Amino acid sequence: MSEERRVSRRALLGGFATFPLIALVSSPPLIAACGGSRPPETPLAHLYGREWGHGAYKIYADKYAGVQASADEGSQDAYRVLAQKGVVALDALQSREVPFFAKVDDGGSAFSIQRKVPERLMFTASMTDAERKAAEAAWKKARDHIHTDYEEVRRLDWTLTRLLAQLQRIRNAIEEGRLEQYRLVEQLVELRKDPGGLPYELPFQVTAKDYEEILVLLVERLEDDRSRLGRIEADIIAVGMTVRATDAGSATLAASIRKVLLAVVEDGAVPVREALFPADEGEKARLLEGGKALVAKIEASPEYNRWRTEEREKKLATIGVFLQALDAMTGLPTSRIYRTVLDVWRGDHDYLGYFQTIVSLVPHGGKVAAVINEAIEYTVKARKIAGTVVATVDTVKRAGSLSADALVAAATEVATKEAKGLVLNTASRFAVERAEKQLAFFKDNAEVKRVTDALGETDLVRKAMPSLPITLPKL
Repeated sequence: MSEERRVSRRALLGGFATFPLIALVSSPPLIAACGGSRPPETPLAHLYGREWGHGAYKIYADKYAGVQASADEGSQDAYRVLAQKGVVALDALQSREVPFFAKVDDGGSAFSIQRKVPERLMFTASMTDAERKAAEAAWKKARDHIHTDYEEVRRLDWTLTRLLAQLQRIRNAIEEGRLEQYRLVEQLVELRKDPGGLPYELPFQVTAKDYEEILVLLVERLEDDRSRLGRIEADIIAVGMTVRATDAGSATLAASIRKVLLAVVEDGAVPVREALFPADEGEKARLLEGGKALVAKIEASPEYNRWRTEEREKKLATIGVFLQALDAMTGLPTSRIYRTVLDVWRGDHDYLGYFQTIVSLVPHGGKVAAVINEAIEYTVKARKIAGTVVATVDTVKRAGSLSADALVAAATEVATKEAKGLVLNTASRFAVERAEKQLAFFKDNAEVKRVTDALGETDLVRKAMPSLPITLPKL
């Protein structure tokens, strides 16, 4: 019988054919309960000594690193679509004068652009001749571009839903990683009480100390990977909300998306940590020291002790729960952070408040955090002049000149005079009528150009976009 077949048979008998390593980190009572009267078998039993420890660590690290690599690749695909097509498409949608909204649906399964172009032009008895002409012009413009806009909306729907899917998987991995740290710490606590209370017979040349070191190193590894995933998550949240800000809830300048995307690039890709057991003794000692400090911190935390109480009642989760959970694509309705993000991505409150909420979810010190904080600062200043812009628009309306060009010209003149360096979106009637709701990302038009040029030099613009699926979404 070949070695590969012997390994598969052992794994199957051990009850973890698909996810063999989970037996390594599950509690002894769980193994015994799942194994019945038969003694639990040692995972990776074809290995021994140092190779067993390295193999166990690599299986675990490979799985978690795979989540990070996949999330990074998926989000970068979406960013390329936004950089190359999305900003222009959203700018065009604003110019159609038809309200649209970018939201996550109630089920949390899709992020989409929602808008309805009327099939017929409707007038009311109270309309003036100028209002009728304005309504007719807006309706005709929307109808003339409906087929082009449909394809652009389809592209945006795919892109935003792809970001939502990556966010779900990342948040799932972060939450499950924390729970797995608790399971590892729980086993270390039990080993301190009873050093001989190992879950199974260890392989040849593997000591209880070796086993304990692996658990500590995995606790440290999980924390580092959770931190890396958190940075990718924060980027997605910031980009998604900036896309939302272009809709009828704010009508923010679509070019603002470029500034956030450029910040993502400038922060740099989050490198996937090599999924290998530390070979250098000095590096291993450093990681063990950090892991032990983290174990102590987790052990003293109220969250861990609350989890211990709950797990005693549930007799711990079933074998394979952690590695299986990393493959899940759930909405994590129990996650506070995930619920907060969904509120931000589908709520109807002032978008400035949502950006202030996002600040707490973005790691400080990076370029993305700086851009969001800057946008909040600029927006607070812009709100002081937005009222003057809206008042000017109202004056033009009362004067009977309701053409979109007249409104835009009047609003642009006031914004240029009053803004004192801040850039408001006055490119369309859609935008100027929402001046008081807009977010401001740029201090002047020169910055808009600098950001556009700089993003054009990055791979987000230079590399080809991914192909869209053939299936069309329902609009």
